[in-house]
Amino acid sequence: MLHASTFQPKGYTMIHASLAVMALALLPMPSWAEFYVRGTSRPIIGVLAQEIPKAELLRYPDKSSYIPASYVKAIESSGARVVPIFIRRSQEYYERILKSVNGMVFPGGAVKFEDPNGYAAAGRMILNIVQQLQDSGVNFPILGVCQGYELLMYLTSNSTAEEDILVKCNSSNEALPLMFKVGYHQSRLYRFASKEIVEILMTQPVTSNHHGYCVTEDMLKFHKLEKVWRVLSTNKDMDGLEFISSSEQFQRPIVGVQFHPEKNMFEWNPKQANPHSRKAILSARHFYDWLVMESRANDQTFSSEQEEDNNLIYNYCPVFTGRKGGYDEQVYIF
Repeated sequence: MLHASTFQPKGYTMIHASLAVMALALLPMPSWAEFYVRGTSRPIIGVLAQEIPKAELLRYPDKSSYIPASYVKAIESSGARVVPIFIRRSQEYYERILKSVNGMVFPGGAVKFEDPNGYAAAGRMILNIVQQLQDSGVNFPILGVCQGYELLMYLTSNSTAEEDILVKCNSSNEALPLMFKVGYHQSRLYRFASKEIVEILMTQPVTSNHHGYCVTEDMLKFHKLEKVWRVLSTNKDMDGLEFISSSEQFQRPIVGVQFHPEKNMFEWNPKQANPHSRKAILSARHFYDWLVMESRANDQTFSSEQEEDNNLIYNYCPVFTGRKGGYDEQVYIF
């Protein structure tokens, strides 16, 4: 049987984790309800599509992009609806959609950021529009997951090539606890996390890691982003390289996690290290709960019920790729 210590990074012991949890217990923990003035009780989250991998194009010759269904399910489980946001669209399209939804997810995957018309190009337009909304007073959150987190770092560093900001990592299929940084409990992302969730994340191998690239604190400093991004936790890959596993922007509700919280609940490939225990699922839910609660703080909406209905993910049917279908078990294909 594997124990939590089996997955603990070098230099990070259960004693360290226990002391940190004891310290956390002494802190008053406010609730989300005490902090936010509700803007909407019907939040809608946009999820950015990405290019279909070349290996899959023969199976779907008339399609060009997709969204893993696990992101849709995770958002819906936290109390919001989903609108797919497509790649290769105009500035006007992104402006209209982003002024109609309440939050955004940049999902994981394996695309090349240099594609001038793909995922990263759409992400750049989206981030610029969202920052304008935020500057105007709209509390519009973004959650970047794995590749989505890497995209946020790529965009905020003004990189023109992935290797400018990303470092090769060997964490392609492992479950890890988080190594929290000092002061993490005062962050936007973790300040409302329950003591149980924090203790699980800190001591149990519950975060699902599937990445061959990552961002390090040295790279963050090299790009002079340490005053833009606050590092909340780190991990070490299979070769001992320490990478950033969760961070947030200091001045904006923009968060990135290198792991996949949605996989704990909705990805069942037995060859993937996706923890499915009660504690793993409880802790994973926190990240999409955070996104949805932040999105409730703005009251943006579509201009009509019909326009809203026309844009919802309900207009599309997910495709089951099969047990051997690859990285995602179920996808929406566009």
